[in-house]
Amino acid sequence: MLEGAQGARHASRSAQRNLSSRIGLMLRPVTTDMFEKVPGHMGEEAHPRPSQKERDMDPAPRVLIIDDNAVNRRLAQVLFQKLGWEVEPMDSGERALLHLAMHRYDLILLDINMPGMNGLDVCRHIRADPRLREVRVIAYTAHVLPAEQQHFLASGFDAVLLKPLSFRVLQEMLLAQTPCP
Repeated sequence: MLEGAQGARHASRSAQRNLSSRIGLMLRPVTTDMFEKVPGHMGEEAHPRPSQKERDMDPAPRVLIIDDNAVNRRLAQVLFQKLGWEVEPMDSGERALLHLAMHRYDLILLDINMPGMNGLDVCRHIRADPRLREVRVIAYTAHVLPAEQQHFLASGFDAVLLKPLSFRVLQEMLLAQTPCP
């Protein structure tokens, strides 16, 4: 009986893996070791870095990802890179503000709940800097209450993305944020 139950569980897991690989669905929480199984990730770039000359000729859009959680930061990085973005990850609001004094980005993906300076404070500093007023700042949070989302938008964020981030949702948000020619 035990052997039959184990065989059924093995067959069920095998069927889940087969379905997952065909439709690109992850059936368990994301962990850092999962990225080791994704070709082109963990320790190497998803796409080879173009030379400075190539970047100057046709620069990819640039995003600064600010999140204290390494797994969330890495997931967002992988998704943006798959969409052709140049990504700079940061683990704190304080570090990001120092970095922004010397670098420019097209978009900032900003976690709301971080130790030290939270995302709302970082967004206020960004909006107060005349050099950064035009950059799009996207809140990245697990908060799902509509009142909280409205508060984030009223506080200076351009949009709110809910965790966990998915490729489709990110792509739709970026299309909605891109001005039409």
